[in-house]
Amino acid sequence: MENDRASTGHAPVAIVLVTWNAAAFLEGCLGSLRALARPPQELVVVDNDSRDGSVEIVRRRFPGANVLELGLNAGFCHANNVGIRATRAPFVLVLNPDTRLEPGFVDNLLPAFDDPRVGMAAGKLLRFDGATLDSCGQTLARSRRSLDRGYGRPDRGQFDRDEPVFGVCGAAGLYRRSMLEAIALAPGEYFDERFFAYGEDLDLAWRAQRRGWRGAYRFRARGLHARGGSVARRAGARRFLAVLARPPEVRFHIVKNRSLTLLRNESVLGFLRGLPFIFVRDVATFLLLLVTSPGVLLRLWRSRGVFFDAWRRRSLDSASLAHHVESGDAQGQAAVGDRPRPAAERPGDPGHA
Repeated sequence: MENDRASTGHAPVAIVLVTWNAAAFLEGCLGSLRALARPPQELVVVDNDSRDGSVEIVRRRFPGANVLELGLNAGFCHANNVGIRATRAPFVLVLNPDTRLEPGFVDNLLPAFDDPRVGMAAGKLLRFDGATLDSCGQTLARSRRSLDRGYGRPDRGQFDRDEPVFGVCGAAGLYRRSMLEAIALAPGEYFDERFFAYGEDLDLAWRAQRRGWRGAYRFRARGLHARGGSVARRAGARRFLAVLARPPEVRFHIVKNRSLTLLRNESVLGFLRGLPFIFVRDVATFLLLLVTSPGVLLRLWRSRGVFFDAWRRRSLDSASLAHHVESGDAQGQAAVGDRPRPAAERPGDPGHA
């Protein structure tokens, strides 16, 4: 990877880092940001009421960062929305604190946006052993869950090629700001705040795809991801059964967010095509929760209003998409991003501090 620091000024990128009791990882993450080939135009750290000294570490290691303390754990989605709203750069890197980026990570991702249809880009994320893949972009399974390409497999170079992807892992995803604004649920709400956390990156990617935006994977952009520190995962455990290692609060959000994503984004034809896979997965999940977490099922029932709201918002989306097609703003919803961009949005421009 690139080791020489470029002399072209700041990258036209804002980094939004959400922290919640992440002190164990922050030194390594912030150190990697200091070593980037070009420093970001902006760094915003949004803290969800950490009690482990995370804020103090950020202020000591990166005194130029804009630190926003929320005073409560408002969740990954709300915190990222707050951070994105506090920035102005034409590209936004949403970053988890349990990551470390190689010096060329940002500069190797930015050329993907030379294609005006590309609204999000992913690099190659490995586990901290440097040999096991974590995510090489995301694809959509027939059961309609997100699949991190290469997840848990040895890195043998099988993903060492640049190619399109459905979405990007929210641990280190680079987004075009104009795409985020175009698909926002409301002014400044880019990630759906009803999700709180878990699965929000798939929902955002799916909403973007429906609007005609595209995702890109660039294998030379490399980084490390601890995947939540890997503290609650058993070696060799199937990802489906790994939900049992999660506390009930997390199980609730995982199941809730899957339903919200399907209600909001799946087409009737797509649902019918994937019905056997969707049905098997969801029935298995229901039975698993019935045996192990009946309280989660009860909470899902009590929260049924959010599912009706998701369906209502879907209707609004459909009307909006129809308007875009009829007005000529999209060519079959396949090239919404294909339009001239202002100079500040071109990846080659260094931006300003």
